[in-house]
This record gives sequence, structure tokens and C-alpha cells, in this order.
Amino acid sequence: MGIMDDLQGKSLAEIEQFCKELGLKPFKAKELFRFINQKFGTDLEQLSTIKQVERELLKSKFFISAITPAKIQQSQAVEKAAFQLADGKIIETVFMDNKENLKTICVSSQVGCPIGCQFCTTGQLGFTRNLTCTEILSQVYYFAKKFRISNIVFMGMGEPFLNYDNVLKAGKILNHDLGLNIASRKIVYSTVGIIAGLEKFSQEKEQFRLAWSLASPFDSIREKLVPFKGLKPIAETIKTMKEYQAKTKRRITIEYVLLKGINDNQADIEALAHIAKSIDSYINLITYNPSPNSPFKAVNPNQAFQTLKKYRLVVTVRKSLGQEISAACGQLGTADCNQENSLLK
Repeated sequence: MGIMDDLQGKSLAEIEQFCKELGLKPFKAKELFRFINQKFGTDLEQLSTIKQVERELLKSKFFISAITPAKIQQSQAVEKAAFQLADGKIIETVFMDNKENLKTICVSSQVGCPIGCQFCTTGQLGFTRNLTCTEILSQVYYFAKKFRISNIVFMGMGEPFLNYDNVLKAGKILNHDLGLNIASRKIVYSTVGIIAGLEKFSQEKEQFRLAWSLASPFDSIREKLVPFKGLKPIAETIKTMKEYQAKTKRRITIEYVLLKGINDNQADIEALAHIAKSIDSYINLITYNPSPNSPFKAVNPNQAFQTLKKYRLVVTVRKSLGQEISAACGQLGTADCNQENSLLK
């Protein structure tokens, strides 16, 4: 028996090619794609819309994988799942039930993270590998079986634009009308400013949204907080952002984690305002969520909020959810991801 191929994580075009090679009619490919990505099927025997002989043919060539949580933690409006992958690595995914029609999944894109943000727990884990498209979609489908998902944010573990092909492929499958059919504007990719990724992103036809995670408006401070060698200066990133906006006509969200005594003084916030004014952007202020042994402290966002409002900017303060189960922004990987087998003990 030859090596079987996993149908999870495959685009409609790929499934159409498989079906063509097997002599199946094109509409069977659509049925198969829908079965996987809308009905979350994993047993090909249950694909009742095609003939038994065709199911047997597919079963001889393919399987459909899924991942299940090794651990679940819940708090008010938040559920965090720790998934153990086939190689034993651990990733975490967060579901947020903000209100009746706003149900968001915060998706991880990598095992660990190479960026190394000093204020982020995931950044202190180091980098192991990129997630496959299959592993990305499986995070979403676990929660989509239980909840009607409205929004997807690539803001979990990892830097999405360093796993560009897989995160974009996943986004397109999630956006597909034969899949979950999540509106492209409800799918957000958050990046520290990976230039190559931004340049590719500007070419995408889907109206996916972009968020820029900016640790400081000053390069001298930013490079200490975000010690990734591939990070380009702020001025170069702004130039690329403007080129992105010229092509897409889309507004950017600037995410700014407030760190007491580090990036929250008047000069910092005014410099942030000037950056935001130079590009068409919103500002989302984020209260720092503490992690073990961290030297950083949170600060009340009100003063920064009021300063930014004077510049006639659209400013929001992110509501911190899930802090008590280490599911809030910057807290993923707090304990279980450090020890792959800890969940199974």
C-alpha cells in the first residue's frame, strides 16, 4: 500500500486535480471540499453524496486528519485549547465569545516564535517550526464544530508572515463559500512588520485585514523589545505600509502594547500618533498581560488614549479576556508549551 495523502488543508483546486486523476466528475471535488471544510468530516465513509465505489477509491488513496486538545481551560467568555501535534509539539489556540454575533478564534501559526518579543511569553519559547495549513485549519475546525465562528485573527503563537504560504492558504480556505465562508474582512493577520510578507500581502485579491504590532515608535527602543534580526527600521516599514495601502485602499490597525516606563510616556505616545497619522490607520491600545518572571508592568491606558484622541485618531482599548487562564494577548505558551509531555502526565 502506497503512502496515503491527507485531504485536510488542501485547496479546492488541489482536490479537483485529485478527483480528475481518479476519473471522478468535477462536482464530486466540490462535495469533498465541502465535506471537509464545512461539515468537518474526517471519515470518508460518511461522504454519502458520492457512490460507495467512489468512497472506496478515495479511502484507498486519502485520509482526513484532525487534532484534538490535550488540555482545555475555560474562563468567562474564553476557552483555551492546547493541542498536541503529531510530532509531540504543543500549540495553543483561544476562542473568545465577546457577544452574541462576535465569536473569534485566535489562531497560532508557528510552534514557538522566532521574533523573541521581550514582553511576550511565546517569544521566550524560541522557534521550533512552522505549522502546516492542516494544523492551522484544525485549530479552527475544533471550535467551529461547537460555535458559529465570525472572526479569525492570526494573533496566536508565531509570526504569520514568516509562515506566509500556509497562513494565506488557510485564510483562503476559511473564506471559501464551500467552507466556513468567513468574510475576508473578518480575517486579520498581525505582523511585527515583515517586509517580504507585506509586499506579498499587497498582491492578494482577498480583502483580508492587516494589523501591525508596533512595540515602540522609536527604533532604538523597538529593537530592544523586539530583537529579531530580520526586523527593518520603522521608516522602511511605513514606506512598505504606504505602498500596501496604495494598492489595496485598506486601512491598517496599529497594535500597541503599553509597557509602564518603557513606551508609555508623552513623547512615545505623540510619536505613535505621528506614525498613525502618516498612514491610514486605527490604533488598538493593549494593556500588558503579565507572565511569569517578566520585568514588565501594565499601565492604565487612559492617558495614552486621551493623548491620541487629541490627534483625531480612531483609538480603541482592547478588552483583556482570559488573563486568569493565560489566554490573553502575549500569554500563550505560559506553561504547557515548555514541556511537550506535561499535558499527558
